[in-house]
Amino acid sequence: MKVKTFHALTMQDAIRAIKEELGPDAVILSSKEVHQGGRLMSYFNKPVLEVMAAAEYDPLPPIKPSRDTAASSELRKAPQAVSSASTWTQPVGPDVFRDTLQGMLAKPIPPSDGMKQPTVSSPAPRQARPSTPRSPDIKQSRLQDLRKELRELSREIGASLPAASQSLSHHAEPAIASLCRNLVAQGLRPSSADRIGRSLGVELARRSSSEPHDFQNALAKCLAQDIRVSGSLLSGAGDRTIAMMIGTNGAGKTAAITKLAAHYQLEEKKSVAIVSLDTYRLASVEQLRMYADVLGIPCESALSAKQAAAYVRKHADADLILIDTAGFGEKDLALVHSLHQLLKAEPEVQTHVVVSASTREQDLQRQVAQIHALPLLRLLFSKLDETDSFGALYELSHQSGIPLSYWSAGQRVPEDLEVATAQRLAELLIGRRYTVPFRSSLDAHASADRSPSLSSHAVTMNTVTR
Repeated sequence: MKVKTFHALTMQDAIRAIKEELGPDAVILSSKEVHQGGRLMSYFNKPVLEVMAAAEYDPLPPIKPSRDTAASSELRKAPQAVSSASTWTQPVGPDVFRDTLQGMLAKPIPPSDGMKQPTVSSPAPRQARPSTPRSPDIKQSRLQDLRKELRELSREIGASLPAASQSLSHHAEPAIASLCRNLVAQGLRPSSADRIGRSLGVELARRSSSEPHDFQNALAKCLAQDIRVSGSLLSGAGDRTIAMMIGTNGAGKTAAITKLAAHYQLEEKKSVAIVSLDTYRLASVEQLRMYADVLGIPCESALSAKQAAAYVRKHADADLILIDTAGFGEKDLALVHSLHQLLKAEPEVQTHVVVSASTREQDLQRQVAQIHALPLLRLLFSKLDETDSFGALYELSHQSGIPLSYWSAGQRVPEDLEVATAQRLAELLIGRRYTVPFRSSLDAHASADRSPSLSSHAVTMNTVTR
């Protein structure tokens, strides 16, 4: 029996190689996924199947004996007159070799002149025990049992494989591996890329087309399934929302508030009020108040959580109240928690964590961990125009389970703002760029007639710090 290990991307490839090398009667002993390469490269390489198979060699066909061979065979079948000759046709064990050596040592050596030959007595050599070959019927029966067990094991392994892997065409495997490597290059974890690759295999198994465009569409669908979104702040008539923006200094909180206020005040004709809880950055507060004056909306500056809650109640008739905060320091987060406690009676207070798209995933995860206890969390990604890698955005959303609310990219107010969609992030991850304007999803809600007051102050608003 010959046992050999094969490596392949799919079980179909492994079975094909096994049949070519070991024949159609070969049986599979085991199969498992392994990573090739060193410990570091194993994180970036797709695992392959390691399949161990076995095949039984058929006995060689009998060779037609020649005349000389036939004569020798007849001589071997004839009874042997000399007992020593019969020992050559029997299996020789280690006892025979030992006894033969002792007999050679015991044989008298011819004496030379002047040397007396000593007398050495040696024990009689023991008769070699003839070996009894096993019955061919017993051997054949055991081989049949072993072959039956191996076939049952092979069937069990085949049944445990995913149906999608068995029905997936061979040429789809390299394409899936290439797409998964691109996801890792985008910033996804190798484990996430591997999981998405398996989902992609299932999706492709349902499709008959093998065009690259269809591969990318299937990948975008698999990515979008993992992304949660919250929709716009005001989704219908009569809605009232309080949205608090928190994040590190320079993340783009003030810019996001300015863009949202301009969109809902000028384009959707909603009443908007701004409350600033930033007690440190006086220049930012003044800048926000200036933009509020341009838009014609009230802007209040609070020095404490209690005062901010009072301003929120003061503007209870506003459709949208936007609250700006200082940063992510310990005192800043304490103010945010206190404000949430004071606003428990309000119908809905959303907390939007504003994070820069170019921030490392580890830093994003740390920021979210600090405010995970706050209710109605949302993620607002800013500065999408400053990076080409969007894997950290996907990982933060997927790992935390926090829905996405808006994208922000660029300095234009309010053009460079968009309601977050799962399809949009999926397109960014696979490297696609929209040819339509960035904020097309907001345009669907906006009025067809642009208010002249926005365009008259466009240059002033473009100076906002993102």
